[in-house]
Amino acid sequence: MSDSVPVDSSPYGSRAPGALDRCALALTRAMPNNWLGLRLAILFRRIVTMRLGRGALDTQLWGMRLRLYALGNGCEKNALFTPQMFDVMERGILADAIGRKRNGFTFVDIGANVGLYSLFVASRASDVRILAIEPQPGILDRLRFNLAANPGVKVDVLPIALADREGTVELVLDTSDSGGTHIETAARSKAGVSVSVPCRPLISVLREAGIESIDVLKIDVEGAEDVVLVPFLHDAPRALLPELVLIEDTRGFWQTDVFALLERHGYTVVARNRQNVAYRRAQDPR
Repeated sequence: MSDSVPVDSSPYGSRAPGALDRCALALTRAMPNNWLGLRLAILFRRIVTMRLGRGALDTQLWGMRLRLYALGNGCEKNALFTPQMFDVMERGILADAIGRKRNGFTFVDIGANVGLYSLFVASRASDVRILAIEPQPGILDRLRFNLAANPGVKVDVLPIALADREGTVELVLDTSDSGGTHIETAARSKAGVSVSVPCRPLISVLREAGIESIDVLKIDVEGAEDVVLVPFLHDAPRALLPELVLIEDTRGFWQTDVFALLERHGYTVVARNRQNVAYRRAQDPR
């Protein structure tokens, strides 16, 4: 566990919202998904954050039990207070992909954080293989807590970073927002507090896990998407290329244009917003 990432390991339910918390959550979660709704939600959520600080509340989303922290990790804060606004495009794409296949769905969650995407997929698919990859101390503990709170959910957790080689990398910790933690790369040199974590190439991880096809690959690794995907796209057989790729748009940090590389491999953009882009692979001719 990292000193910058508090982890409350008390049993699920022991951090249930009190009356004031429930009132504030009801207000923030009732806000419409627009600019005014967000501004009002920010106002109302202060009722909770001023009391909790970097503490957590136990809640339910998508039929899953989660312990989410009010501050210090943007995705948790957003999911706790305004789940109706949380990655709407991305969740819609995942739900559509699951609906198209239904059985035998495989999801690879690179940069899984506390497991929000993995648990959303698990909530929508009954026959699913999920591989969640997350190296960050503290955040990894929160991920494992959320999975343990849902014992019926099967998610394989890999506590490493992905890179272009076997070995170790420096994980540079973002102490204000854990979602900004990133590995040291040529474009993002080491600055601030860091820890060494094991790293492996994606293709090696998939082979060892016995994954032979991927329905959706989501990657959010704060500017190291090229380090992960360039060697994978070079080495992977076509059968292993994901049907859909959800990728964070951090092209300003890339040494290689991953978007252009995806397009050369037959992918086309199906949706995008300010943060992420969704690519679908062209079907093989029959």
